[in-house]
Amino acid sequence: MSEKIIRLSELTEYHQVKEVYENSLACFEMNNHLVNIDTIPPVFADIFSVMLIRQGSATFSLNYRDHTVGKDDMLLFWPSLLVSLTRQSPDFVALHLLCERSLFERLLATDPAYRQYSLFFFQAQSPILHLPDNLAQTLADDLRQLSRHIVTPGPYQGAMLQHLLHVVLLQVLGPIAHRTDTAAPLSHPEQLFQQFITLLIRHYKQEHYIEFYARSLSISPSYLSRIIRQTTHKTAGYFINGLLYAEACRLLRHTDRTIQAIADELNFSDQSAFGKFFKTNAGLSPLRYRNRSVKS
Repeated sequence: MSEKIIRLSELTEYHQVKEVYENSLACFEMNNHLVNIDTIPPVFADIFSVMLIRQGSATFSLNYRDHTVGKDDMLLFWPSLLVSLTRQSPDFVALHLLCERSLFERLLATDPAYRQYSLFFFQAQSPILHLPDNLAQTLADDLRQLSRHIVTPGPYQGAMLQHLLHVVLLQVLGPIAHRTDTAAPLSHPEQLFQQFITLLIRHYKQEHYIEFYARSLSISPSYLSRIIRQTTHKTAGYFINGLLYAEACRLLRHTDRTIQAIADELNFSDQSAFGKFFKTNAGLSPLRYRNRSVKS
């Protein structure tokens, strides 16, 4: 892998992780036996993730700044963070939860408490939090339970995983809320970006252009574009297209809807326009992507 944006399915395939559910959720133990752990160059992962260090130490480069972590440290990674693992001790063990970006952004809209995550991402100088022993142990137990249910199919597997994921995310909110309560308030640009993300989660399937979001916020498209770049160093298209592409992949892999029906659901003018959009992002047509997914 070179420095690029990668998605959960690519990352778990690279490390040959088995504890993966529908290419949207993964939870596994990370240690020196993990495939390719020594060859992780800087990448923007299109993923929200939580990592809890259980043993040993490691050094991560986050936006090219080194951070060394040890037992009971918790790291939160989000899509605009450039991450690489540069060193780990021989006894390094961590539990790693990966949540595909569109799934996590949908979760953010389900409970007002989750807004603390957005505040943390905007305000945190470092994505590392040290947990008390009892909280670290409880979180580790719940992460291992989530991992076990990912590899245990059953008629209610999806619902059980959703509930367990909420338990984990709510646990993580405790130390996050404490950090954000003591942090400086959001600047006006950060507030506008947060409002943009909230609107995007609600409307991305129907509204593909920045003009809609700027109009909803009563600002000009050029100003909103500038705010997004200033806050995240990304374009509005990165966020809009990222959600659309992730949802298109989910629909192609996990439903039997026709490609025309998917194009209609995602509000493309026709199947051809959807095909061009998808091929630009995936490097292959929707049909070839679906066929390859069935075989894998």
